[in-house]
Amino acid sequence: MALAWKIRVEAGAHTRSCCPVSISLPITYEECPNVVLRDKRDGRTIPCQVSRAGKQTLLTWIITGLQPGDTHLLEASRADVSGDAPGVALAERVSDHAIDIAVGGKLFTSYHYGAQWVRPFLYPVIGPYETPLTRAWPIEDCVPDDDRDHPHHKSIWVAYGECGRVDNWSEDPGHGYQRHRAFQRLASGPVFGEIVARNDWCDGRERKQFEEVRAMRFYALPGGVRLFDLQVRFRMTQGPVVFHDTKEGGLLAVRVASAMTADRGGKIENAYGGVNEAETWGKKSPWCDYSGILAGRRVGIAVMDHEANPRYPTQWHVRNYGLMTANCFAWKHYTPEARVKGDMRFPKGATRTWRYRVYIHKGDAAHARVRERFLDFIAPPRVLIA
Repeated sequence: MALAWKIRVEAGAHTRSCCPVSISLPITYEECPNVVLRDKRDGRTIPCQVSRAGKQTLLTWIITGLQPGDTHLLEASRADVSGDAPGVALAERVSDHAIDIAVGGKLFTSYHYGAQWVRPFLYPVIGPYETPLTRAWPIEDCVPDDDRDHPHHKSIWVAYGECGRVDNWSEDPGHGYQRHRAFQRLASGPVFGEIVARNDWCDGRERKQFEEVRAMRFYALPGGVRLFDLQVRFRMTQGPVVFHDTKEGGLLAVRVASAMTADRGGKIENAYGGVNEAETWGKKSPWCDYSGILAGRRVGIAVMDHEANPRYPTQWHVRNYGLMTANCFAWKHYTPEARVKGDMRFPKGATRTWRYRVYIHKGDAAHARVRERFLDFIAPPRVLIA
């Protein structure tokens, strides 16, 4: 028997463009692994993807061009096979210990997890106009005018500097390591590709300190614009750990291409109108954006903090020389006059999760409507089965 559902999407008060949405279908994944999604107005087919989320069966697609107050009516029906080509394709290079992520057939980034590196990272990160937005050095020494400081700043990565007595931020003598242990999920699809990796955070002698599950979901957006979600979940498997107050850390960290730094005419912006390091460093904000001129055109990268994260909105360790990190721990550095520490204690067995969205765009924050894209993240359109 054919199964079909009428779906209603309500934009709310904001324009929705390149906005991922999901709805739980009242059926098991085994009963309905493939779905056809059609626009009720004109019958066109919309790429969609079915996935498991615990006991739920989720249908996910990308909304574009939905204006404030609009309602979008769709129909989803069970299909025998998926008719959508992969919009995001993952390809593992086993010998290099890397996974390439291609969007629309073009390389977007690669996840490097091999033991030759101190910590996993994403590199290159290719945005609009096929321009790399993150620094190549020290991963590659291929850009003549790259700044050559802070060798632990590797493109986009996750790290923290004082996990108990372990420095898992720098690569100074005695530093800690993050060691890849397993992939829990690798998936390509018409709407998103997904990597879920389990890593051990270790001390300087590579003894396990605690466990991290890193989930990265890369969406198929058109026009060179890129969007991905990153979730970091810590589990204190070996014993209690204190994340001590330090500015040397992320959790999510970005080192932008040297040519687009604020020192070279680029621009840092936050949600409250702060511009560049003097007005954004150590300041709370739900998002922060770094833009600059690459190959004659302005491009940017925004990092968004989710409202469910501990200490939302985060503070930002963001520098004119090109570093941007979401660091909610460094209180004694941000406001020393308050004489409070931002230590966070995790008892043995505790789990704690942080979620971020990364939006890679054309123009500056205003041109790219980062504010609206942030609302897509924390307050997406209402989606229901009609």
